Amino acid sequence: MPVPAMRPSAIAVYVFRQTPACELLQIRRSAKARGHAGLWQTVYGGVEPDPSGLAGQETAIAAALRELREEIGLSPIRMFQVEYVETFYFRPTDVVLHMPVFAVEVDPAAGVRLNEEHDAARWISEVEIPDKFMWRTQREALAILLDHLRQILTGPLVWAP
Repeated sequence: MPVPAMRPSAIAVYVFRQTPACELLQIRRSAKARGHAGLWQTVYGGVEPDPSGLAGQETAIAAALRELREEIGLSPIRMFQVEYVETFYFRPTDVVLHMPVFAVEVDPAAGVRLNEEHDAARWISEVEIPDKFMWRTQREALAILLDHLRQILTGPLVWAP
């Protein structure tokens, strides 16, 4: 008997760069955003219907890449699936979201181009995570992501003190 599967309705994308220290991107939600105006976060977004109408909806990976382009105007150098699913209750729409988490490395020289949902961007170091990421699920996802990156990345990766 097939095991029932749950399709994601949203995604989370943690963006990092090596400058040579590893820095994480946060973007601040603007007053034009639907909910959580003024809060710093990572790239979040919904999984949309498949534009062709054939597959039902876009994949989580396609949604992550689209949201990356739409929200910050960047393309990845590398992309990883993080072995974590962020889950939380979103009061404005009265739904529980289950979001696969992705990590994206971007070119350190690339400039962030924000869409209207965001009004500021900042790069933070690993030691700032407890103070700068407000939700427990974000901090948990980042702990798993950073552990994974330390295991798989080679080259000039340096973690800021």
